[in-house]
Amino acid sequence: MNTTDLKGKKVLFIAPKFFGYEIQIVQAMQKLGATVYFHSDKPSENVWVKILLRLFPKLVWPWANRIYITWLDKQRLTECDLVFIVKGEAISPKFLRILKLRYPTSKFIFYMWDSIANVKYTVEKLVFFDSISSFDSLDCRAYPQIRYRPLFFINHYQQRVENEERCGLFFFGTLNGDRPKVLARIVRVLGAGVPFDYGLFVRSKWELLLRKWVDDSFDVLEKERLIFQPIPATVIKQRMSVCNCVLDIEHPKQTGLTMRTFEVLASGKKLITTNSAIRNEPFFDPSLICVIDRKEPIIPPDFISGLTPPIHESFFVKNSLNGWLYEILKKD
Repeated sequence: MNTTDLKGKKVLFIAPKFFGYEIQIVQAMQKLGATVYFHSDKPSENVWVKILLRLFPKLVWPWANRIYITWLDKQRLTECDLVFIVKGEAISPKFLRILKLRYPTSKFIFYMWDSIANVKYTVEKLVFFDSISSFDSLDCRAYPQIRYRPLFFINHYQQRVENEERCGLFFFGTLNGDRPKVLARIVRVLGAGVPFDYGLFVRSKWELLLRKWVDDSFDVLEKERLIFQPIPATVIKQRMSVCNCVLDIEHPKQTGLTMRTFEVLASGKKLITTNSAIRNEPFFDPSLICVIDRKEPIIPPDFISGLTPPIHESFFVKNSLNGWLYEILKKD
C-alpha cells in the first residue's frame, strides 16, 4: 500500500503512548488523508499496570478487553480499512478475534518496536495479522513471517548541519536494563574533560529506590540527572543541538535500532552506540558512528571533537516517518 492510498481510509490504530511518537504517527496518517481512531495498547498508563502487564499479562487481559470493547462501541466504527497495531502489549488473542469478527474485510497490520522476548505471548498473536514487521533483525530471522523494518525519525529532527564543529556528548533515555551501569562507566571514561549532558527518565520513585538498592552505579550519577516527568521531543532536540555526539544505549535484550539512532543521524550529529547490529545497516559509517562495548566503553577523544561527515540523501527518504509508514502499510 502506497501511503497515498490512505486517502479516505479509516484506520484503527493501537500503539503505546511513548514520548508522543504515537501522536506523530497519527498526524502523519491524517496528513495522508486517513481518518484515525487511536487507543493506547494499555488499558491504563499507571506504572503498576505496566509492571503487571510485563510480568503477568493474562491477569490484565480480561479488564483490558472490556475497556477496548467499550471504547470501540463509543466510536461507532462499524467498518474500517486497516487495523494497525504497534506492540499491543495488553491486546489479547481474544480481543483480536473480536476485531476480526467486527472488521472481516480489514487488513490487519502488526509492528513490533520491542523484541518478542520482552513481550510475553506475542507469538500467539501473530496468526491474526496479514502483515507483520519488526525492528529486531533476530526476531525476523527466527520467525520467517516477520519482515525486517527499522524505526524512523520524526521530521523536526531533520536538521542539516554540515561540518559545524561542536563539542560534548548528550544522552536521554528511560531507566531500564543496564543503562545506569553503562552511563556510570561512560562518566568515568570521559572524566571532566568532555561535557556530558545526560538524563534518565524514572517512571516512579519506588522503581528508583528498588534499583538503587541493588545497583551502586547510581552513586556515580548526579541526582539532578534523574527525571520523573517525560521530556518533550522539542526539548530533547534543543539539548541535542548543542552537542556534537549523542549516546544511544539499547536494552541488552534487544538487537533492534532505537528511535534515537535515526533521530541523531537525521539531526546531523555523530552517534555513539552500544548496539553492534548497526554495523549491518547500509548507512553505517565508522566516521559517523562509533560502536562501543557496554561493559568496557572506549570513546576516542577525536571522535567527539571532530567534524561530522554528511550522510547520504537516501537515508532521509527511507528512514523518515513517511518512509516507515510506506513500508509498514504497503501491499505485499
